[in-house]
Amino acid sequence: MKKFVALMAAALMLVALCMSASAATKVSVWHTFTDEQQEALEKFAADFNASQDEYEVIVESQARSGFLDSVYQAVANGVGPNIIVDYASTAADYVKDKLVVDLSQYIFDEEIGMADIYNSLPEAIKAETVGFEDGGMYALPAVTTGPIFFINQNIYDELGLKAPTTWEELAENSKIIYEKKGIPGFACDSLTDMMNAFVMQSGLGYIDVAEKKVLFDTDEFKTWLAWFGENVQKGYFALNPTGDYWSNDFNACMVASYLGSCAGDKYIQPDGFEYSVAPMVRGDKTEWYPSWNRGPIIFNKDEASNKGAYMFVKYFLTPEVNVEWCSAMNALSPYGSTQETDAYKEFAENLAPSLKAVQADLDVAGALPTVDGSYAVRTALQDAAIAVAGGVSAEEALATCVATCNAALQE
Repeated sequence: MKKFVALMAAALMLVALCMSASAATKVSVWHTFTDEQQEALEKFAADFNASQDEYEVIVESQARSGFLDSVYQAVANGVGPNIIVDYASTAADYVKDKLVVDLSQYIFDEEIGMADIYNSLPEAIKAETVGFEDGGMYALPAVTTGPIFFINQNIYDELGLKAPTTWEELAENSKIIYEKKGIPGFACDSLTDMMNAFVMQSGLGYIDVAEKKVLFDTDEFKTWLAWFGENVQKGYFALNPTGDYWSNDFNACMVASYLGSCAGDKYIQPDGFEYSVAPMVRGDKTEWYPSWNRGPIIFNKDEASNKGAYMFVKYFLTPEVNVEWCSAMNALSPYGSTQETDAYKEFAENLAPSLKAVQADLDVAGALPTVDGSYAVRTALQDAAIAVAGGVSAEEALATCVATCNAALQE
């Protein structure tokens, strides 16, 4: 009898444990990370899950191609993820339909808040977190990266060239390289960010939030578009990489330099040459740098999963975890709370040259408005660059770009 009672008790405990596990609120994270970043994200989820039994974070890898479109369609239909890791401009497109969570309700909560972490952000980055149309807080940064120049140092040394500090110097270097070596001197992973730099460094302004229209419908920006298109058509600049990014072509000596994320440094494996990195051009008229503050965005589901997603984000942004994510991403932390830790100080003492190149420009880093339609503006700028490179006049490309941007902003 005693044995029977013991077995029954054990069975009841097992059932209770199973019920407890199944009762945990599921929180899904969709991502396109690979290698070290994916391993780190999965480790964070496993550690968080082991630390409590109320929530279960599930990390799901997705196809890179069309990822943001897939997320939007899924979220709009109520079947998407709870969390993605992306930029504030991505969150902006979900605000109007209330598909993203205003994180301020949790961050400043007396019981579960993380105000100490949030308040350690620089003011410029804080401004980006609340730079949405309604003033809500729909995205938090986890790391700061940015574009830098990757340079084939052998070619630069052979031709007596120096890392460019102006766009004109870049074009002149590229012309010399093309004429002497027969390969493009320059390429760019993100045409959008290069176009943004032209706009902001010219002092033109980006979006008139009140009037819901772009501010770069000017002759000066038209000149920049024409300049870019001309350099591509002459072969000085390259437009389309053979893969997703320019690192493979750079490694194979098919292009002498490119502007790409500092996080891509680990993919540089040059075939028989030395390479160097350098800060991006700051601009002549107005100094401005497009720092990339990428972090979690929580989609609006139900209160239980919204809170669970926030609790994981809070864990994700704790200093000890944030340091690990910075290392995995080859990125800088924007948080003073992280920067003050011994682990981050050790990380900072051994910064890769790629991160030092980003750090050199952070004093002129700026944020762009994250209003509804801002992602469409980024896409339209990229399309304009591609159009002029393909022979469309700068006048026509800019007119199409402005019309597309304003229509998206005014929807």
